[in-house]
Amino acid sequence: MDSAKASAHSTSALTKLFKGIVNFVKRPKLLFWLFIALNLVPNFCLLFTEPLSGLGKTILILLPLGVYMVVFSLFKRAGLMQLILIPVLILHAFQLVLFYLFGESVIAVDMFLNLPTTNASEAGELLGNIWPSIIIVCVLYIPVIVLASIAVHHKVKRTAVFRKHMITWGIIFFIIGSGLVAFEKHRDNTYEVKTDIYPANVMYNLYYAGVKWNRSMNYPVTSKDFVYHATRDSVHQRREIYVLVIGEAGRAENWELWGYHRETNPLLKNEDNLVLYKDALTQSNTTHKSVPLILSAADACHYEFLYTHKSIVTAFKEAGFKTIFLSNQTPNRSFTDYFAAEADIHVNVRPQADGGLITVNKFDGEMLPLIQQYVDSLSENLFIVFHTYGSHFNYKERYPEEFAKFQPANATEVEYKNKDQLINAYDNSVLYTDYFLHSLIGILKNSGADATMIYSPDHGEDLLDDSRKRFLHASPIPTYYQIHIPFLMWFSDNYIDARPRMYEVARYNSSAPISSNASIFHTLLNMAEIQTPYFDFTYSLVNPGFVRRPRMYLGDHDQPVNYYEVGLKKQDKEMILKRGMDCSIE
Repeated sequence: MDSAKASAHSTSALTKLFKGIVNFVKRPKLLFWLFIALNLVPNFCLLFTEPLSGLGKTILILLPLGVYMVVFSLFKRAGLMQLILIPVLILHAFQLVLFYLFGESVIAVDMFLNLPTTNASEAGELLGNIWPSIIIVCVLYIPVIVLASIAVHHKVKRTAVFRKHMITWGIIFFIIGSGLVAFEKHRDNTYEVKTDIYPANVMYNLYYAGVKWNRSMNYPVTSKDFVYHATRDSVHQRREIYVLVIGEAGRAENWELWGYHRETNPLLKNEDNLVLYKDALTQSNTTHKSVPLILSAADACHYEFLYTHKSIVTAFKEAGFKTIFLSNQTPNRSFTDYFAAEADIHVNVRPQADGGLITVNKFDGEMLPLIQQYVDSLSENLFIVFHTYGSHFNYKERYPEEFAKFQPANATEVEYKNKDQLINAYDNSVLYTDYFLHSLIGILKNSGADATMIYSPDHGEDLLDDSRKRFLHASPIPTYYQIHIPFLMWFSDNYIDARPRMYEVARYNSSAPISSNASIFHTLLNMAEIQTPYFDFTYSLVNPGFVRRPRMYLGDHDQPVNYYEVGLKKQDKEMILKRGMDCSIE
């Protein structure tokens, strides 16, 4: 009897709740303003996060308000337009999640491109740490869709007089906003609708991402006839091996060789013939941009090369080298996959399950036996690329248990209270990278070849470093920790004996401020003495003609921007000053 009464009471409560919702929905004017207010939530957030002038902030609210007033007044049925605009609600939700992650900026082109180039395993690791923001957007926007659906079902209509009134005022606000835009553009020539007014900027970024994706998918066609015309005039007496190791999410701050207080490089610090570049920056904080720049003649100032040029792998092949590309990263339909396929031997050690959606975790060290096999079995000169998984989150999965030196390191939730554990796990991943590079150097030494190795991460990483509590990478505006990377070279004794001048110049240039993406291509060609019209000695770190120049960052719309003017905050510039890094603009 008691359970029956409880059930009846529960049913009655739900009935009253539903009737209350229906009664609310039948107030079309209130519903109209509710829809507009919830669509403007990201705009109000941007008032506090973006470096807009007072006039710019006024435009950020006034112009979209005018547009929404007109758009939501087009149909008589109160909820119909909101249902049509569900894709816009999805953009709003994405934008609010971005605020949770990075605390600023709008959804960038790179953020959209990260969606098709990130596998389910990586996505799952991230989603598990942003659930509070997902709850927030669900609470905000799922009820909106429900209310709109109920309004349409009950045929709630707005009067013609109300609609006409709102359209009139919407047009007035739009005209005033447009006038203010013209005035702001006159005052600040960098101000643009497509970059400074939400949601127009996000829609433009989505369009731009689509254009870029289509161009990258068409790369096999646009690059099929490309030739480097690569030749070599000189030949070493011994076999030659040139190695490029691309790291992942490696930040200079946590490398002992770069002054870190922990012993994260116990093996490399005892290696001879290492050349460290203490003032090295990446030109992008995203993998899908940075790695293709490392592997090609493209850089922030010559990004268009990417769509027509083949990679450095082809240049070495044309010059007579046997080329090998080993990867511990899942294929992601980016330029990196095209470049890897150019190699004579291409092996990916990270297997995929469930139709390729999920990857099985593998450590970078599993590539070492493969390279030992190739070095022993192949007699040709070799060019080898390693694409490692380095220090990619989740950090504690990047190294075997025997490298868990810094403890405790079991936390996987990105919370400030777990900062020490997250740093411990990250430092363990650096310790494992130290082992990997030391072991690789050992293989090259034992080969007796004239050998060199370049190590460069694609980008750095935030580790809840300061009051901003930033984490991971790929934020629309980078931080110091995302762009300052540990860049190094190693030369075998035999190579130094054969080409002592290269080693001497490399050491001389080690104090120079460099951009890794701009220099690696030309430095490797120079090391191997490969001649091609696409070689530029002014970018080569082993050439006396290397030119120090202001360093550029590749902006979201693929335009070069001086890294110091890309939007770095006070905390970033303080770290740059503390580390004595170059911040020349001209």
